[in-house]
Amino acid sequence: MVLFKRLLKYFALLLVVILFVLGFVLYPLLRGATGYSAKMLCSGVFVEGQSQQRVEQMELTSFPFDRVVNTVDTESKSVTSTIFGLVSQIAVFEDGKGATLFPEGYQAIEGREPLPRLNNDTLPWPQGSIVADTLPAGVDIEGLKQFVDEQFNSTSRAVVIVKDGQLILEKYAEGIDETTPLLGWSMTKTITAALTGILVKEGRLNVDQDALIKAWQDDERSVVTLNNLLQMSSGLIWNEDYSKTSLSDVSEMLYIKDDMFQYASSPKLLSRPDSVWQYSSGTTNILSGILRQCFNNYQSYYQFPQKALFRKIGMEHSYIETDASGTFVGSSYGYCSARDWTRFGMLYLNNGNWYGEQILPEWWVQYSTTPAISSNGKYGAQVWLNASKINIPDMPSDVFFFNGYRGQRVTVIPSKNMVVTCLNSAPDGVDYNYYLTEIMKYISE
Repeated sequence: MVLFKRLLKYFALLLVVILFVLGFVLYPLLRGATGYSAKMLCSGVFVEGQSQQRVEQMELTSFPFDRVVNTVDTESKSVTSTIFGLVSQIAVFEDGKGATLFPEGYQAIEGREPLPRLNNDTLPWPQGSIVADTLPAGVDIEGLKQFVDEQFNSTSRAVVIVKDGQLILEKYAEGIDETTPLLGWSMTKTITAALTGILVKEGRLNVDQDALIKAWQDDERSVVTLNNLLQMSSGLIWNEDYSKTSLSDVSEMLYIKDDMFQYASSPKLLSRPDSVWQYSSGTTNILSGILRQCFNNYQSYYQFPQKALFRKIGMEHSYIETDASGTFVGSSYGYCSARDWTRFGMLYLNNGNWYGEQILPEWWVQYSTTPAISSNGKYGAQVWLNASKINIPDMPSDVFFFNGYRGQRVTVIPSKNMVVTCLNSAPDGVDYNYYLTEIMKYISE
């Protein structure tokens, strides 16, 4: 009997240890699952105008997201996501601002007022919505339409093709049109880079600037430059793994942290800056926080993308969502209509000049498309490159593109004076090497 009681005691102790370990491991995963679910549903329903069922089918069918219970409140425009009755997170939508995840509970963000949207329906493309019914020379439009139609599948959301500045083809999935803001995921990184370039042009930042953050100024990170961050070569410790079975740095930042800038800027150096290229969404959110430091008040920061970029090039159906601290999630949460994503590609195609106004520094696009050290020719300054033909081997080496995690891509083709925007909802939904090379068969000039 004594032995039995002793074994029972040890068993109970072991059970407590197992439950503690499981809780330590599982709790962050459950937080991540509810954070992702709440944020994706809130943006999908209230920003993109999709049904709850549609968003869940597109984004939340795999484990553990299929175990999350989501409650969409159309009156408060919020989504609460709960798993196993243990963990819950809330995301809230506000008109003109998008959805915000509040990992520590909802708290209003003061001073976050967007500019009113302009109606450009009476203006010609690309500044406005009126598209010419003529075509540039050398375009086989019937063949191009047939190909795009054949490739448009259940995960396709929108396609826009521009040649010589003219919008020659567009196609949308059901429930989506030319004004629907669509998530670009990491294409947002290039928008953040463009905003950085504008502040460089204004003399408020310098690409060679170091000691960028107060917490870095007295340690080894003081040598990290703005250029290092733009080129993903900072040397900071980071894990960009998107595994569903473990919580990586990127998942913790996006779905558990209130202040993404603070979290992303906290790691130490793993390697000397410029010695290793490492893709990092945290790096771009550091840039976003640095941009915020350039403004004397929050409202000026919040309206900066609209005033300095979106409004100037006709992107009136675009915005970047913020984290709970009010900082733009510059790595991931850009929502723009397919036409607006295309306009942004055209800005880069035209070396940062928008019909006579130099929005970006004259050298910015060349700088952005120069391969970063150690990137093997595949990445510049928050822009993906085809310089070494690693990414799209059958396309010209001058091609560059903005790339999103779920198959979103804006491809700029300077040698053809073209921009091809393809927005998808599955990472393996499009073979872009095949897709783009086939499109080129219908463009003879």
